[in-house]
Amino acid sequence: MPEPSSSETSSPSSSPNAGSPLTGAQQIVDTLHEPLLVLDRDLRVRQVNPAFHRSFGTAGEDTTGRPLADLGEGHFDHPVLRDALETLLGEHEPFEQVEVKGMSEEEGRRVFQVNGRLLDANREAPERILLAINDITEQRTLEETLRQRARELARSNEDLEQFAYAASHDLQEPLRMVSSYLQLLERRYKEDLDETAQEFIGYAVDGAERMKALINGLLQYSRVGRKEGEFGEVGLGEVLDEILSDLERRIHELDATIERGSLPQVYGNRDQLRRLLQNLVENALTYHGEEPPWVSVSGTQEEEGVHLVVRDDGPGIPPEGEEKIFQIFGQLDPHGTGQEGSGMGLALCKKIANRHDGQIWVESEPEEGCAFHVTLRLSPTTDA
Repeated sequence: MPEPSSSETSSPSSSPNAGSPLTGAQQIVDTLHEPLLVLDRDLRVRQVNPAFHRSFGTAGEDTTGRPLADLGEGHFDHPVLRDALETLLGEHEPFEQVEVKGMSEEEGRRVFQVNGRLLDANREAPERILLAINDITEQRTLEETLRQRARELARSNEDLEQFAYAASHDLQEPLRMVSSYLQLLERRYKEDLDETAQEFIGYAVDGAERMKALINGLLQYSRVGRKEGEFGEVGLGEVLDEILSDLERRIHELDATIERGSLPQVYGNRDQLRRLLQNLVENALTYHGEEPPWVSVSGTQEEEGVHLVVRDDGPGIPPEGEEKIFQIFGQLDPHGTGQEGSGMGLALCKKIANRHDGQIWVESEPEEGCAFHVTLRLSPTTDA
């Protein structure tokens, strides 16, 4: 394409789209659905494809020969785009996804991504700039809507966690009073109470103790949501040493066998990770068959993090219970052994694993024991 003269530059008829036969390359450009502009070095429009006209409501005579800054209600008169074009002309470096924003009287806020590159000059055509324009207004609107909903959900979750923390904390004292006065009643009037009355008091005290366990579990659960404590390097082997030391008496009474491997380092909150690991070990000790319990704790470092496995040889969990046991109060006796728990332990484990960018799941067969799997991250992330 020969360089147009100065008179041609201002004439709409000089556009390859306006009256002159279209070359094969021009025909291809005109069939593309992405708005395209061809500019000269003065940043004046030399060619426009129909997709641009459809997107911006223009016609050939409205665009050809005009400066880029005048197009699209001034959308392209943007300092970031000007800098990118200056670099393109000076250093011949293409640019991608330069974002420009503008306001349209009819459509309101619009957002575009612009890609640019030089078209080499030859004997038939001078050097030109090709701009490809992508309207991402809908995408950015959706992203902002999702971010807003995420913020609202985070605020809602925080409110719920604060409520759970306050409720569980404030319930402890009146519950302690109920339990204490029931026990005092039993001691002081034991001789005057018949067997049925004493039995009723025993039920009430037992119920108060179980409620205390539920409240303590809820308090721990809410604290994890409130992101208590610092994150840092945690040696899981040392954590397991402490847990087994604390459980030594119980392990001896049960005649339990504990097998352990070498556990790796992770990045996380030490108190929370200890709580997670201790809950899993205590579960394995609690839910066992007729034989003394056997528990195995192992861990491996993988490419994306750490993989822990706590196994037992207990009665196992039926398939329908494998998801429910991780829900708050979902099932107080998931193993069907008659052993009751608070219903918080595994829900707490799941929340701690999630807090550490990890997951927890169980693999089990009835009468074949359980294997609880936990994945944890190895290094810090921005949301810790």
